Amino acid sequence: MKFKFTILLLLPFFCITLAAQKTATLIYIDQYKDIAIKEMKRTGIPASITLAQGIVESNSGESNLALNFNNHFGIKCKTEWKGETTYQDDDTKKECFRVYPNANASFIDHSNFIKTRPNYASLFQLDPVDDSAWAIGLKKAGYATASDYANKLMKVIDDYELSQFNFPELNDENDTASSETMAVIEKPTIAPKTIEAKNTSLDKKETSASLLSETPKETGISLPVKKDTAIAVKKDSTIEVKVVKDSASNYINQASLPINKIKGIEPSKNSATITEIKMNSIGKDTSIATKPITPVKDTIAKKPTSVYPDKLFKINQIAVIWAKAGTSLLQIATEHAIPLYKLFIFNDLKETDLLATDQLLFLGNKKAEGDKSFHLVVTGESLYEISQKEGIQLKKIKEYNPGISDTPAAGTQIILVKPKEQKTKLSLNK
Repeated sequence: MKFKFTILLLLPFFCITLAAQKTATLIYIDQYKDIAIKEMKRTGIPASITLAQGIVESNSGESNLALNFNNHFGIKCKTEWKGETTYQDDDTKKECFRVYPNANASFIDHSNFIKTRPNYASLFQLDPVDDSAWAIGLKKAGYATASDYANKLMKVIDDYELSQFNFPELNDENDTASSETMAVIEKPTIAPKTIEAKNTSLDKKETSASLLSETPKETGISLPVKKDTAIAVKKDSTIEVKVVKDSASNYINQASLPINKIKGIEPSKNSATITEIKMNSIGKDTSIATKPITPVKDTIAKKPTSVYPDKLFKINQIAVIWAKAGTSLLQIATEHAIPLYKLFIFNDLKETDLLATDQLLFLGNKKAEGDKSFHLVVTGESLYEISQKEGIQLKKIKEYNPGISDTPAAGTQIILVKPKEQKTKLSLNK
């Protein structure tokens, strides 16, 4: 009974501690991700590995060495160190550690330390974005004495999605997968023209600017008229057109003018109308037709979700590209410095030379969970296509949806996150 009661008392404390640690780690990542990426470009050490080592070695920047001596990687003095030092207890009593003027200096020295020492040379033969291989290689090379050091690094990389920083070209891009691209349809502008009004309140020539002020704002309709073309508006809603050759010896083929609410012209009681003038290629045999129109309002057009950018973007925070049928997978792997076999693994593909269909191709491991809870199946959508669209491992989707068909029926809700396990309730009853 006492034991259970003690657990209940300590549980909130543990929860608060874990939340505080996670917050400290997220702040640490945000603070030092840029220097980690910069060092990756300079030396070839994955940014995810540098950040993970910094988090583990410095306890997310809160260790004594990090706070007081700017040593974020626990690097000891060694014989070549000529800078300041401090003595701290580690594997043995009073060991010599390097002291840096600032945190950035520590990150730079960490890169130099790994890049220049012979026992780490084999690391630079590894896949530059293979976090697991680098973590295991660091442990084998003797960076740390802890037996679970590689597992610690890999867990931090996975928990905080540090692999994304191995693709720095994506850092400044918007997440086009998380929200649809919105494009605003702008009203066309009115070309410079001269308008001569007869027998109306428009008793003098006006510029395009003055006409615009009289045109109903809600229509958004403009009159494209070439230079040296004069248009006369009469009270009876007809338009006289005088066609004059422009400097390029071309004629106007078509012009239209909105007349709703223009001074001196009475609009139809039921709907607005526009008068349309059509001419043949030499400007003769013109015909005039009036037809109803619906006022055009400013609208926002959504980009179809089936259209993807023609450059790197992200889905579920993982780098991805849209590739066309017939594209060489070897070429894609080479362009993005990814082993070909990894490209097959990342995308649940069988080994092949060319893509059979247009599809999304991930350049890193898809996530174990989605950024939303469900996916609603549309007609003809396969489980594999859902896996690619949502950036989730296919095996995980099948795990979360036992017995699901590879071609689920339209309208089916596919679970994208791990179902919560029912926790056993602790009871205070004897």
